[in-house]
Amino acid sequence: MSTSPQDDRPQHDRLWVPLLTHYRRQGASVEIDPERIAAHLSFIRPSVRQFLLAGSTGDGWEMSLDQLLVLVRLTARADLFRGARFLVGALRPTTEGVIEWARAVENTLADMKTPAGEYCGLAVCPPVDAGASQQDIVRHYERVLAETRSEIAVYQLPQVTHCSIEPETMRALVANPRVTMFKDTSGKDAVALSGFTGPIMVRGAEGDYVDMLKPTGLYQGWLLSTGNAFGSQLRRMLDLLEAGRSEEAQAVSRVLSVVVSEMFAAAAKLPFGNPFSNANRAVDHLWAYGAGWERAPAPLTISGNELPRELLEAAADLTGRFPALPEHGYLG
Repeated sequence: MSTSPQDDRPQHDRLWVPLLTHYRRQGASVEIDPERIAAHLSFIRPSVRQFLLAGSTGDGWEMSLDQLLVLVRLTARADLFRGARFLVGALRPTTEGVIEWARAVENTLADMKTPAGEYCGLAVCPPVDAGASQQDIVRHYERVLAETRSEIAVYQLPQVTHCSIEPETMRALVANPRVTMFKDTSGKDAVALSGFTGPIMVRGAEGDYVDMLKPTGLYQGWLLSTGNAFGSQLRRMLDLLEAGRSEEAQAVSRVLSVVVSEMFAAAAKLPFGNPFSNANRAVDHLWAYGAGWERAPAPLTISGNELPRELLEAAADLTGRFPALPEHGYLG
C-alpha cells in the first residue's frame, strides 16, 4: 500500500530502523516531542531511508493510541519523510487490539491523503500468549488481514509474545500476497535456517551484521534498533559490501558487534524500559549534545524516568571506540 507519488518512491534498501520516540514533560505527564524526533530523524537520514514507527524500540507496546497517531501524522512532513519508506507498528497483545490500532492508522493515513514518504504497511506480532498454538497464530494473522487493507510485515518477537512462528506457519502466512516482509528478532533464525523463501526477510537481532546478509548469509537486510545510534556505521558496512570490500566491512561489523553488546548489557541493568530503546537513547543523547552532553538534561523515557548518568557515561566510554564526539551535537 503506497500513498506517495510514483516519482518519489524510493527503492528497497537493506537497512530498516525502528525509530526512537522522544518525549518531553507536560505538567505531571509525559508527551511525545515531535520536534525532538524531527531533529533526531534529520541527523540519521543521510544513512537511513526506511523506518518502523512505534516498533519495540519506539515504545510501541507501551504507548497509547493517541501517541501512536502523533507519530503517524509526523509522516506528512516532507522535510523528514520525502524519499523515505515507513512501516507502522500495531503492537497489541490481542487480535482485537491489533485490528483496532491498524484501522486507526489506516484511517489517519487516508485522512492525510499524502504522507511524504511511502507507506509500506503494518508490523504485526503474534498474540501475546505463551499457550498460543501455530493454528492460533495463523488465525490471528488471517483475521488481521481480513479486517485491514495494509500490507503486513510479520514480526517475530518471542521475547515479548512468549510464542514463536514456526517455519511451516510462515509458509502458510505468505500465501496471502499482502504479507510482504518477515522480521525476526528472536536471535534463533529458525525460519531463515529452514530454507524459507518468500517475502523480504530482515533480521532484527544485533551482532554478526555482515555474516547475516545474503548472498552468504540468511537475510536480505536488517531492521536494527542501532540504526538510531550507529546508522553511519551500518551504512558504511553496506557501502563496503557493495564495493566488494568485504574484509573492511567485516572489520566494522566486529567492532560494532562488541560495542552494541556491551551497550545493551549496560542498559539491561535499568529497572525500567526497553533495554534496546534505553541503549540507543543514551548514545543518541551524545550525538545530540556533543562534548557538552553532561550539561544537558538527561533523556526522558515513556515511563517518565530519566536515563541515569551511569548509563550515559557507559555510552560515552563505548562510543569512544569510534571517532570522537563533535564539540557541538546536532541540537546545536
